[in-house]
Amino acid sequence: MSRRISQGILVVGSIGVLINIADAIESGHLEPHHAVPAVIALGAGGELLKERRPRAARALYAVMSVLLVVAGSVAGARAWASLFKGADYSWLDLGLGVLVVLYVAVSTGRLLAHLSHRASKSRRTAGMLSE
Repeated sequence: MSRRISQGILVVGSIGVLINIADAIESGHLEPHHAVPAVIALGAGGELLKERRPRAARALYAVMSVLLVVAGSVAGARAWASLFKGADYSWLDLGLGVLVVLYVAVSTGRLLAHLSHRASKSRRTAGMLSE
C-alpha cells in the first residue's frame, strides 16, 4: 500500500475515533462497533511504521488484533444471542462477529503454517550439521 494512502487511512480512522469518543460521551456507553475506526487507525499506523520501525509496527498490529477480536467477539455474541432469541439485532454487530471468526481462522492458519515452516527449516539445518 502506498504511503499516501496509509496516511489518508490513518487520518480518517483517527477522525472516526474522535467521533466515536464524542458519541460515547454523549450516549454514556460504548458499543463494540465503536472500535472499528481504532482498528483501522492502528492498522494504518502499523503499515506506516513497518519499514522504519518494525518492532513498533508489530506492537500496533498486536494491539489492533486484540482490539478486533475482543470487540468483535462481544458484538457477535450479543448479536447471535439476539438472533436466536428472535429479538432485534444489529446487522453491523452480526457482521463484525463473522469477521472476527474469519480473522481468527486465517490468523491461526498463518501461525500454524509459519510454525510448520520453521520446524521444517530447523530439521533441515540440524540434518546438515550432523553430516
